[in-house]
Amino acid sequence: MSYSIRKRLIGYLLVPLTALLAFSIVTDYREGLHVANKAYDHALFGTVLAIAAQLDPDENGLDLDLQEQAEQVLRTDMADEVFYAVIDRHGRLIAGDPLLQSKLIPPHGDNPVYRFDHIGNQEVRLVTYHYRPTANAHEGVFILVAETTKKRQRDASRIMVTTLWTDLLLILTSLAVVFFGVRYAVAPLERMSQRIDRREPDDLRPLDEAQAPKEIRPFVRAINRLIANLREAASAQQAFLSNAAHQLRTPLAALQTQLELVAETLQGEPRERLRRAQESLVRLSHLTRQMLALARAAHQANTEADFSPVSLEDLVEAAASDFLDTAIARDLHLEFEPSPAVVAGQAWTLRELLANLLDNALRYTPAGGRVTVRCGVAASGIPFLEVEDDGPGIPPHERDKVFERFVRLESDSAGSGLGLAIVKEVADLHRAHITLTEGSNGKGLRVRVEFPPLQAALSRQENDS
Repeated sequence: MSYSIRKRLIGYLLVPLTALLAFSIVTDYREGLHVANKAYDHALFGTVLAIAAQLDPDENGLDLDLQEQAEQVLRTDMADEVFYAVIDRHGRLIAGDPLLQSKLIPPHGDNPVYRFDHIGNQEVRLVTYHYRPTANAHEGVFILVAETTKKRQRDASRIMVTTLWTDLLLILTSLAVVFFGVRYAVAPLERMSQRIDRREPDDLRPLDEAQAPKEIRPFVRAINRLIANLREAASAQQAFLSNAAHQLRTPLAALQTQLELVAETLQGEPRERLRRAQESLVRLSHLTRQMLALARAAHQANTEADFSPVSLEDLVEAAASDFLDTAIARDLHLEFEPSPAVVAGQAWTLRELLANLLDNALRYTPAGGRVTVRCGVAASGIPFLEVEDDGPGIPPHERDKVFERFVRLESDSAGSGLGLAIVKEVADLHRAHITLTEGSNGKGLRVRVEFPPLQAALSRQENDS
């Protein structure tokens, strides 16, 4: 099951960050409430002092001289209800709200004393102050002032919301940094992946560890070990094919020679049967040679293809001596039109390419026909190799199929279906382009192979290495 490193990191961070946000909400609310309490407690004690300023002594002790308008101002609050009470040292209510009479707890030590309490179903903040008219007076009164906590909770919530937005912004920023940071961090991996993806199938050069981050160098080394194993396997395959080609060619040639000698001593039907066996042996030799050539020319067998300048003109001249006897035996006109042209490639694979093109042309051109081999450099600077015949040709709708292995046309009963497959493999190895068209007289087949310019091909190989 595939997964994303980026999503996994964000998932791992989201849980602790969410827990941190919840903890921050609680602590911010408590801190906000503490700040609000401190501010409003100061205002609440101001009310206590305002009440104390209105206490006057009388024959019974102290009395509160508070006008009705002053009491209204004292109790006026836009958000909360305010309660007050003045109680003497015997617990008797001098003035104010009887509800607070039962809330009296004489302060010991600190004066005033603040606490949370309840009046009915409402939570209140209550301050108790022991008031003495003079510093040396033993008697005095207790002033209690209480207010509901709506303002405090409102302001604490505002402080919490303010910090909550900051915390949320911090978390979102952290996640964004992770999201884009991971993208930036894995950019070297993506670039390395693109470089590998752009490689040709036969490119088995090791990856450059210096271009990889330290964290993935063990992974790169593992890939390089795999590439080395593939390169060794391809080299072993190439060595096996070379040995097989040599080992098979000798016994087949010897067997063909022996059959020819035996045929000279036979007459009648046995000689005819032996002739058919000879024809089968020739086809077997041809098929074996083509199969080995196809395997050796394939991309997978040329993982370390070392290209060098190859003269197409020399290849064409060498083919003249190789196929001239065959053309004469089949009553064909074999013509050569070589011009100087040099390409970057492997000489032996290019010889196989030309040999298979000529073999196909000579095989399918009827007696009295003409086969022409050309090479040179086009006006566009592209080197080319061309073989043209005036045989039956290939219908346009079947020209793409003939490059597949063991694919033969319905009219083809003698071929193996490997000739043009070998041509395609060699052309792909050299990054050449093949076109199939009709011959110059509107009949037959013209096969044109266009190669990359010499300097461009050598420069690309030098860069690849």
